[in-house]
Amino acid sequence: MSDLSLSLVGTHIEVCVLTGQSNSLGTTADPTEDDISPGEDLRDAGIPFFWCNRSTRAGDGPATLCGDSAGAIVSLQAQQGEGDDPLFWGPEIGFGRQLSAMGKRNILIVKASRGGGGNSFWLKGATDDHMYRHVIRTVAQATSALPTPVNFEIAALLYVQGESDTALEAEASGERLRLLARNLRQDLPHAGNMKMLVGGIAAAGESRDVVRGRQSVLPSLDPTFRYIDTLDLRGELYDQLHFNKSAKLELGRRLADAWLMSRRKTFPNSNPKSNNGSSEPQSILSAHDTDNTP
Repeated sequence: MSDLSLSLVGTHIEVCVLTGQSNSLGTTADPTEDDISPGEDLRDAGIPFFWCNRSTRAGDGPATLCGDSAGAIVSLQAQQGEGDDPLFWGPEIGFGRQLSAMGKRNILIVKASRGGGGNSFWLKGATDDHMYRHVIRTVAQATSALPTPVNFEIAALLYVQGESDTALEAEASGERLRLLARNLRQDLPHAGNMKMLVGGIAAAGESRDVVRGRQSVLPSLDPTFRYIDTLDLRGELYDQLHFNKSAKLELGRRLADAWLMSRRKTFPNSNPKSNNGSSEPQSILSAHDTDNTP
């Protein structure tokens, strides 16, 4: 059992699940970027992470698995790449770092993303709903990797998807997200209070404008939703579609801030130093955090 897993024993864990298409997966094919990694941050070593990603090269068909954390809870990190992308990493990095910087502990980030594909892949019962099933399976594997005794809840779903939606999928994107939330709250364990954090897409296009419109009104229809606008990051799409390094980190920070605000709870500002003032990273699964509020 890893040191991160050992720090979970006897605690209440809030599981945050990231899914979506390529800007959730996080591409690294930017030809202008010398360092495609997310950079070094002492906090990463103390942020528990479980991941299982699917291929970016499957077109609109079922994506094959292209890497995972081998069924183990590991530290926050970039993931195995494929094709033109030597690595994959997306908003999970900025999300985890921001929560850690704000003093939030007892978090497990679970990533189940793929490249490309419309929202039908997340529509339970659709002809091809492999991403819905992939999310369910990955969360089950992640929670099975938690040590006992430990209590957990599925606290948030981070959803970044929409660039590849067809016209019909775009029109239905808002209602399908509400249906996704309803189905996951029923099919995932301890997910009844799960918040929905929607990372808006930034790429231009008529269908994409429709997706933005449908997604952005969701908080006015359902108080469990938060929408994170990214239109101001359009200039940081390195190929008019995919976020560059700085934009991925910024989106992650915004998702973290939105989740903390949705809980109507503030956490003390902190830095990567531990409680004893050293520079060693402190796990965000520290048993010293007694906040068990859903």
